[in-house]
Amino acid sequence: MHFLHRKIFLLTSIFSMISLFCLAQATAQERNGVISGRVTDSTHAILQGARVELQPTGQTTASNSKGDFAITGLAAGHYTVTITYVGFTTFSKDVDVSASGTANVDAMLAVEAKGEEITVTAGREHGEIEALNRQRTADNILQVLPSEVITSLPNTNIADAVGRLPSVSLERDEGEGKYVQIRGTEPRLSNVTVDGVHLPSPENVRNVKLDAIPSDLVDSVEVSKTLSANQDGDAIGGSVNLVTKSATDEPYVSLLGMGGYTPIDSGRWLDQFNGTAGQRFGKEKRLGVLFGGSYDWNGRGINDIEPSEGLNPVANPAGTFFPGPNGYDYRDYWYDRTRYGFGGTVDYKLGEFSSIYVRGLFSEFNDFGQDWIYSPSVGSFASATATTALTNADGSSSFSHVTRKPEQRIFNIVTGARHDIGKTTINYELSLGQARFTGIFPSAGFVVTPGGLLDGTVQYAVNIANPHTPHITPLNANIFDPTQYVLDTLTQGDVHTFERDIIGSVDATRQYNVGSHYGSFEIGAKVRDARKSEFNNELFYNADDSLQESSVLGTFINHNYYLQGYPTFGPTTVFSKILNFFNTNPGSFALNQKRTITNNVGGDFNETERVYAGYVMNTINFENIRIQAGVRLEGTSESFLANSVFFPANFSNNNPDAVITPVPGSHDYIDVLPSIQIQSSLGQNTIVRAGYGMGIARPNFGDLPPKIIASDNVKVANRTVSLGNPALKPEHAQNFDLAIEHYLKPFGVIEAGVFYKYLTDPIFPVSTLLISGQFAGFKQSQPINGGHAHIAGVEFSWQQHLSFLPGPLNGLGVRANYSYTSSQTNFPIDLSGAGRTDRPALLRQAPNNANFDLTYDKKGFSGRIGVTHNDANIFSYGSFASDGSDGGPRGPNGDTYLYPHTQVDAQMSYWIPKGHGTQAIVSLLNMNNEVFGFYQGSGRYPIQREFYDRTVSFGLRWTLTREQK
Repeated sequence: MHFLHRKIFLLTSIFSMISLFCLAQATAQERNGVISGRVTDSTHAILQGARVELQPTGQTTASNSKGDFAITGLAAGHYTVTITYVGFTTFSKDVDVSASGTANVDAMLAVEAKGEEITVTAGREHGEIEALNRQRTADNILQVLPSEVITSLPNTNIADAVGRLPSVSLERDEGEGKYVQIRGTEPRLSNVTVDGVHLPSPENVRNVKLDAIPSDLVDSVEVSKTLSANQDGDAIGGSVNLVTKSATDEPYVSLLGMGGYTPIDSGRWLDQFNGTAGQRFGKEKRLGVLFGGSYDWNGRGINDIEPSEGLNPVANPAGTFFPGPNGYDYRDYWYDRTRYGFGGTVDYKLGEFSSIYVRGLFSEFNDFGQDWIYSPSVGSFASATATTALTNADGSSSFSHVTRKPEQRIFNIVTGARHDIGKTTINYELSLGQARFTGIFPSAGFVVTPGGLLDGTVQYAVNIANPHTPHITPLNANIFDPTQYVLDTLTQGDVHTFERDIIGSVDATRQYNVGSHYGSFEIGAKVRDARKSEFNNELFYNADDSLQESSVLGTFINHNYYLQGYPTFGPTTVFSKILNFFNTNPGSFALNQKRTITNNVGGDFNETERVYAGYVMNTINFENIRIQAGVRLEGTSESFLANSVFFPANFSNNNPDAVITPVPGSHDYIDVLPSIQIQSSLGQNTIVRAGYGMGIARPNFGDLPPKIIASDNVKVANRTVSLGNPALKPEHAQNFDLAIEHYLKPFGVIEAGVFYKYLTDPIFPVSTLLISGQFAGFKQSQPINGGHAHIAGVEFSWQQHLSFLPGPLNGLGVRANYSYTSSQTNFPIDLSGAGRTDRPALLRQAPNNANFDLTYDKKGFSGRIGVTHNDANIFSYGSFASDGSDGGPRGPNGDTYLYPHTQVDAQMSYWIPKGHGTQAIVSLLNMNNEVFGFYQGSGRYPIQREFYDRTVSFGLRWTLTREQK
């Protein structure tokens, strides 16, 4: 056995033996009595997250997803069971327990106040109450989004829903959320799990694209902002857990169908369908079966302008510069996005407290589409003012047609069991997870006809009076003339990225009493075996410029491009016509050997990563104080294989002899991750929480393999070498948290909290000039570890049903949150080679994030309008002159930022009278037509601004036995 494996095994065994010894001493007198039951409302709907307290022992627990609870290991005697649930009255019952008997307590809770419609049929209201109670009974700082809340706004995918929580911002793409960024950290610093099991990523990074998972496949989403020892440690920012659906005693069936329209690119349509069915079977309801599926198709259109910013020299007056665009892309995207998935659970009760189960989740996202790109480019600037410039007649243009064929698939299946044996609970699981990305972006590149009207003869007028919509207007030519472009390059092929995870885990929890104090001790172990690979099969061709764009045209032209802020877009081409020319005229194309080898052999890698984890954790109650403390050990063993590619000076298509060398690498390390969570109850409705924990964030898979790709160039200054870095160390963070929660009547909460994270070994991509060795004079790009960084923040939230208002206004409710974060980091090596000495914010840290939702529920009507805002944040670090001659960090060569984003969405539903459980739904997405994009340095230097227009959808949902009264 590998030394690392032996060491982890030894440490875990030692901890386990110590734990069992301590438990044996604390539980010298065996107690075998049990109190169990179920918590429901007046309609017999289950209530998850109810707090169950037992006196005089002080033991507490919470009802599970089926409403069940159990307190075991009790001595014979008289007890009082008290059950509380936000929004409902307190339930209390006295019970007698025999030495080895079971006392049953089934609690039916009544609503807090007369006239309140807090029942399962209330949809979003019921989900909000459940979320508050699960949050209240959690040991860590937790936020919960039940499915009823997720689907109360047009949240097509999981990321959009999570982005409405405090201290969460989104990286968006194509009009939807893609990655979540928790508490000012980049996506890599948070993990995603399904029912607590790690979810693999279809890309060569660790973070999972949550736009690949339909939002209606899950029962709820949990975001843990502090971690316990029994959770994976790779969550410095937080952990996003997708909780799958499971069957209940009563049959459940729900069906949804919706259709929508977006008035962009002459009109684009969308549709969405999903259904779920489940029930428990048998006389004792031992067998539970539930299955659900989802499908949506979105014909999205995007209008996009992408300027190329720079500090441009001007001829007159000599020695001056024009800070602004020297070219840009007119882009029009036409997408056909299909997303579908399935989920299911089968479980069987072996006994009153024991069960076995199988859970599965499958999701596929086909992000197909195409975009057409016209790219006018300036040659040189003749004269300029602060907001305008005139170029010389030496500009040009180009045209590209890019098709999109990426397919992303995520699959996860888990089988496991739970056994309650007296005071001990044993859980074990085995899971298989797979994720893959296949596809490529086949493209055709057209250049201007040699010697034609656009070949270095175009004069442009540049206007940046409105820097968000700069204009580069040709004065002596028509850049949309298809007769002036010829095919110059063609790209085809495929890319495959694949990850397979096998995970096994086992844990045991034992309840105990020390005097009058109740506690539980938990030990566990987990092994995760991950295999990641990337295989590139791209072919790059050079064409002989014999095919004119005008020979392969289609019919699409956009007369309303960018809301008529720019000229009519088009004409556009048909890619199948381009491929037909390629297939029938092979002599017009030559394979670009150098680029093909560089991108294929140099980009391939295989990687194996095994993580061995063990933990011990103790939870104990002291009257109104509850303490959970533990330590987790994680040992990581990584091995890689990649290729080094070097092209000799005499390399050519006729002499394609590149030097290809397989390069292996490996890395082993052990992490000790302590954590402690303390909560104090100040009365029945107020909780103060404090926490400390250490977290880890491993490098991206694609950054670790020792890849070396060298590019030759006639100019030494333009030669580059790209390296992986198998010596990358994982980032670590010490996390400090303090929060207070006050729960309101009949239901609601006011929360406030502060947090601080101290990070060591943060990972940055850097560029340096090599001065020695084989690649002396080359510019090297490589991810490396930095020194340290920190993040500090505050967060507030308020949620309340305003039932105290008079008349119809008592149907109003509010959900609001705000967070502020700040961060600083230092660079071990500057990005420009001249010494960057400033301390910028960390990547993806948005200072201000806020959400405000107004809800209304009355007489079968439910409505919600939501506003979400994320501040601008750094997407990548720039390379600017250290003396500030090019404008410094706020100039056109500064850091690249994501634009701030403020979006308004709304949804309304109505239970149709005598509709037998049918709801009519209307949703409005992006009502304010918010743009997405990037800028460099400051907002006056945009490099991408795209918009998607508004989307309106209509539909019906039918739910068995769920009709508003």
